[in-house]
Amino acid sequence: MKIKAFTFVELIVATTIIIILAWIWFYSYSGLLGDSRDSQRKSDLSQVSSALKVYKQKRWYYAIPWNAYNLTFSGISVVYQWFLNKNVHLDSLEKLPKDPKTKTYYVYSTTQNQQEFELFLTLENNDESTALVWWDYKTVSKNNLPTIGLAMTKIQWTKVEIKDNSNKDYFIFDNQFHNLPYTIEDPYQPYHDWTSFTWILNEVEEDDNFWQNTDYRNCTEIKEANKLLIPLTSDPVEYQIITDTWALVNTWCHL
Repeated sequence: MKIKAFTFVELIVATTIIIILAWIWFYSYSGLLGDSRDSQRKSDLSQVSSALKVYKQKRWYYAIPWNAYNLTFSGISVVYQWFLNKNVHLDSLEKLPKDPKTKTYYVYSTTQNQQEFELFLTLENNDESTALVWWDYKTVSKNNLPTIGLAMTKIQWTKVEIKDNSNKDYFIFDNQFHNLPYTIEDPYQPYHDWTSFTWILNEVEEDDNFWQNTDYRNCTEIKEANKLLIPLTSDPVEYQIITDTWALVNTWCHL
């Protein structure tokens, strides 16, 4: 009885097919895991946001992140930011969640008067990491602190001074890949790629209201909301207000 065996070529073809199928399975499985982790991240953000609001309802202000660094404007502290870690105690949460892959805490910023906040995380987004921002912060201009979250290198964590547009490349933008609260791969540090502020704004141009203020009608309202950035010089700062006809205009506000 003659036994028929596979030829060398047939073995190579069969092995190649198995490897391709294995890679397809692995990639699909990894994608499913990434999607699952992204869903968990969004759920965590919603949970922490609710806990922060409960905290504010009881105390009339949001928590300051432990060991926070300061974002300053003309020498005046305007934002506190750091990871929302175990040293921050939120009454309605037994423990603060971590990123399901990196095991790092989520990033948190609050304004100097602790009346507004932003939470940040990094989505895997099918291997195209993007930032996701969750906030109740209201900007006073699309060119003046459009968000209060910064993506920076470790050396710059102690203090940040915003003087002009050239320093605004660090801002974290909603659903953007240029500036991330942390990277998905080790060492999980904040990331920015030096893309100019103008270019990033152009990417979200399709949503005209994305960065625009719809709350303040004059300089007095901006001041009462504690949004007036106070320069050490006598120079005014340009803000954005909304008119009675719902038009957005820029105006210069003095102290």
